[in-house]
Amino acid sequence: MNISQSGYGIITLNAVKLIRQQFSPTEAWQHAVAGKEKGCPKSAFLGLCQFGWVKDIQPGDYLSSRALKGPNKDYAIRAAQLLLNNPEADYTPHQLWTLSISGLTNPPANHNQQMNVVLALREAGLLIEGITP
Repeated sequence: MNISQSGYGIITLNAVKLIRQQFSPTEAWQHAVAGKEKGCPKSAFLGLCQFGWVKDIQPGDYLSSRALKGPNKDYAIRAAQLLLNNPEADYTPHQLWTLSISGLTNPPANHNQQMNVVLALREAGLLIEGITP
């Protein structure tokens, strides 16, 4: 599926490039996303960075306290776990979302680009096993 060539897929990979140029994950996301600011994919990306799920990015405190309490990082981490446990699976964002929220009480009906962030990292070979908060 080439999620890495879509809107938030491109933003995600551009943010990783900026991190490699010495930006913090938070600064990198702000620069990469300019004009397309959405909280859900931002929290998904920063949550994955914060808890060590992105290759070559040191875990750290990247999420705001509000985002840390929110569910988006958890959705992204659940999706990352699914992808890493099923490396041959070729999920669409919707399929991955459905699996990621399975068993949760009252989850949102649709993903809000969080799955595009996770899938883009996987396509680029940047998704690694991190810690689960």
